[in-house]
Amino acid sequence: MKTILLTLFFALMFFNIQAQKSYFQQTVDYTINVTLDDQNHTLKGTIEMVYTNNSPDALGFLYMHLWPNAFKDTETAFSRQQVRTGNTRFYFSDEKERGFITGLDFTTDEVPASFTLEPSNPDIAILTLGQPLASGASVRIKTPFEVKIPASFSRLGHVGQSYQMTQWFPKPAVYDRNGWHQMPYLDMGEFYSEFGSFDVTITLPENYVVGATGTLETASERAFLEEQVKSTNMYFDTLKNPVQGFDREAFPPSSATMKTIRYTAENVHDFAWFADKRFKVRKSEVTLASGKKVDTWVMFTKTNEAYWEKAVDYVSRSVRFYSDQVGEYPYPHATAIQSALSAGGGMEYPMITVIGQTGSAESLDEVITHEVGHNWFYGILGSNERDHAWMDEGFNSFYEQRYMTEYYGHAEDANYIPAFLMKDSDMGLSELAYDFFKRKGKSQACDTPSDDFYAPNYLIGAYLKPPMVLKYLENYVGLEAFDKAMQSYFTQWKFKHPQPEDFQAVMESSLGQSLDWVVKDLFLTDKTLDYALTGIREEGDQYQLTVKNKGETSGPFSISAKKDTGLVTTQWYEGIENKATVNFPKGDYDLLVLDETRSMPDLYRNNNNLKTSGIFKKAEPLHLKFLGGVENDKRSTLYYLPLPARNAYDGFMLGVALYNTALPSKKLEFRVLPLYGFKSKSLAGTGDIHYNFMPDNVFRNIRLGLNVRRFHFFDNETDAYNLAYNRFKPYLDFTFKTKLAFPVTKKLSLSATIVDKEEAIYDYDGTFYGLSDGNTAYYIRLIYDYQNKRVVNPNSFQIGIETNQLDYYGWALSGFTSHIKAWIELNTAYTYASKRNIDLRFFAGGFLKNPESSAFPVFPDAFNLSAQGYNDYRFDDFYFGRSENKGLRANQIGGGEGGMKFPIGNAFSLGRSGSYIAALNLRADLPKKLTGKIPLKPYFDIGYFHSEVPFIDKHNFLWSGGLLLEILGGRAEIYFPVISSKEIQDRFKERGNYFQRIGFKIDLNNLNPWELLEDILVP
Repeated sequence: MKTILLTLFFALMFFNIQAQKSYFQQTVDYTINVTLDDQNHTLKGTIEMVYTNNSPDALGFLYMHLWPNAFKDTETAFSRQQVRTGNTRFYFSDEKERGFITGLDFTTDEVPASFTLEPSNPDIAILTLGQPLASGASVRIKTPFEVKIPASFSRLGHVGQSYQMTQWFPKPAVYDRNGWHQMPYLDMGEFYSEFGSFDVTITLPENYVVGATGTLETASERAFLEEQVKSTNMYFDTLKNPVQGFDREAFPPSSATMKTIRYTAENVHDFAWFADKRFKVRKSEVTLASGKKVDTWVMFTKTNEAYWEKAVDYVSRSVRFYSDQVGEYPYPHATAIQSALSAGGGMEYPMITVIGQTGSAESLDEVITHEVGHNWFYGILGSNERDHAWMDEGFNSFYEQRYMTEYYGHAEDANYIPAFLMKDSDMGLSELAYDFFKRKGKSQACDTPSDDFYAPNYLIGAYLKPPMVLKYLENYVGLEAFDKAMQSYFTQWKFKHPQPEDFQAVMESSLGQSLDWVVKDLFLTDKTLDYALTGIREEGDQYQLTVKNKGETSGPFSISAKKDTGLVTTQWYEGIENKATVNFPKGDYDLLVLDETRSMPDLYRNNNNLKTSGIFKKAEPLHLKFLGGVENDKRSTLYYLPLPARNAYDGFMLGVALYNTALPSKKLEFRVLPLYGFKSKSLAGTGDIHYNFMPDNVFRNIRLGLNVRRFHFFDNETDAYNLAYNRFKPYLDFTFKTKLAFPVTKKLSLSATIVDKEEAIYDYDGTFYGLSDGNTAYYIRLIYDYQNKRVVNPNSFQIGIETNQLDYYGWALSGFTSHIKAWIELNTAYTYASKRNIDLRFFAGGFLKNPESSAFPVFPDAFNLSAQGYNDYRFDDFYFGRSENKGLRANQIGGGEGGMKFPIGNAFSLGRSGSYIAALNLRADLPKKLTGKIPLKPYFDIGYFHSEVPFIDKHNFLWSGGLLLEILGGRAEIYFPVISSKEIQDRFKERGNYFQRIGFKIDLNNLNPWELLEDILVP
């Protein structure tokens, strides 16, 4: 029986292995001949490809990439992604700036072949073969082609007569054991191509300097470059003030004589070249550990020449560094080019890289090293960059950080964040960025396909988090074992297409242990790692430490002992689930720290420290800090900021904001602003406290909070009283999960606003009696908000419902009334040019129940076509003169409900309804050539309000228009009326001169610095 079971087991295992395709790799060998026309910015020529099918399948067609077509029109995947990520430069470009590939006439083995374009991707063609290509067979594919070179929108392009020829020729998609990998060109998202050879001939005016992939086979051109090297050396010998910034260096005329140059390359998957008549050239040589010599080159213009003077040394040093760390460089040269680039700071191709502008020699060294390093990670280890960006960008960034640490003493440039914010914090840039978005519920797995990334997460998931994870693994297994494993990965998979499982298999084989916690938990998924030290007790010569796993992955962890500020010892432990007790040797130290080196992507570190003595072993010391900063997880920080304020009733106010809000956000956050009013001689202020829940379900975030506010809102100088209000607003916000790649937010908000207002009491004869303890109103609201913040044609809508219980004796004869009101608000915009919109807003609101619909004066909770302080019955907004009838403060406008902009004060019921209203608001950005940088916009509003008051017309239409000056992105505005309906004009005349008609808005709720910061960091 045992024999039968074993036989069955091995038979099933064999069947399973056979069911999975074994590794194979296609080969494509290219011969290309092209001529550059630098007057019309075109490239014309022919291409011949020998495609060898090493797969077990017969192929009836090939996917062919025609990536210049990405720049053909605004319907391509490239254009759509650009708009989605907030870049409209290509979308609004002139047609003459765009590019494409044309003139294609494919043959396969000399037989004409047809092709079709994917309907939504004109840069992907399906080439039908004359007959199926059998396994092991080859087909010769030929076609003429012509490229209209676009302006520099991304990688392929030109700036004047400086050419960046990348992704420029027809190229087959990869076919591997997972099938076809056809992909449209993207700016945020790189490539996956078959290895092979290139034989490329380029004809162009003879005074162009060219840098390219491969070996330069043309002897005359090699001599030409050597002359350029001599000329450049002489130039720097006499140069006194090299240019550090950008220089608008003119292009010399093109030579009438053409030259033809030839390059060859083996074991590469791409070919790029760069041409500029202004290039200066420097050359060097680096000797690798084996004795192999590699030529190193740099080519650059006057822009940043001060930094490029020594740049060839950076190329040489980085080639040697990566060769020693990862594996020997296999190619004959490495070249760095300074040229125009619209896709990041640098871009890599086999043997050559292009670099944009930089700000210092150190930053140039860093970018060159990173891009040269890509010769290993994607150049030689040809992983799928589009689907697994962490395998090239992440691994390469890890070694770049090693390089920067060795030569500059730090892995990351801390200058990205102001020093006063980073002071007292141990967080680095990578940790801060990762924690910031992770705690917001906006993180994504490193293995997210590039086009599905939320733009900040592409940086984090591809560049920042992977080095953290690799450093974590290195610290755990040790430097020697880690390097040996990575070098084994390089050796086994060079010139191949490794997948994540291949990387994991090699590393596990070398290290002798499972690495699911690395690859599956921290790369392939977005599981949270969060350990906590929760308890300590002595047991003999050991400390027994209680460790709790609050996260979703159980990777190993380290505990370090410290004495004063010095590290004494560190021990590593296998990962745990839930809670466990571990032993740590006792010694002369006073603090135990989980992950002292900060190599783990541990989400919350404020629970990683334990004192070895004292009563409060987990207590964090309190520290006061001015303004703000990045989180210090070793102590509790209370930030403070003295602030003035003013309104008509409290007068000048002075106070201090106190808050724990830092970068990144916390679960529990609070901020209070107590103020003292020198006119009211009493306390005023605002406060907010909330707790952030991060459920792993339909919601991204659930926030439970309480907002409080107290100010004075009305004064009477005759009877010498000043009325105050107290406002309490408990709220519960549900933010839904949406596709992070799209700028869409959906939120459901439930709130209960409680307003307690003081009230003046008068006798029947009008004698002031005193102030009441206050009357209280309760408002319950349920609101659904949808926002799509795309930069082209953004839109949003809101629907809401409100009910209340009201205790306004002066308004309700019964002393108690309730209403139910509902509304909808729609916003849309037509984007006619970059950052130029025509905005349309529609609002409609009505009462489903209102016992006071016919009351006069119109009751406080009415709908309003024009929002002002006196009709802000929930006290949602801040007003300088909430109850004012005249003067500048009476002209403050709110932005809600009908959205009209006429300030008429509380003496009139114009535009107010206890029944229903509707309004349409229109505004437009003027063309830049008319206004320059002045944000002046025309506006026009039209509104309807229905009245049940017996002596007011039932149907009322109002309209007004003018010019508005927009400040701080619309958070503050000034309204200059030009035309108005008769009813509004009559009220304006009663107010006095034109200046009494000018309204203004200052939306202090949206000027909240914490909200502004979030808008900046979380677009």
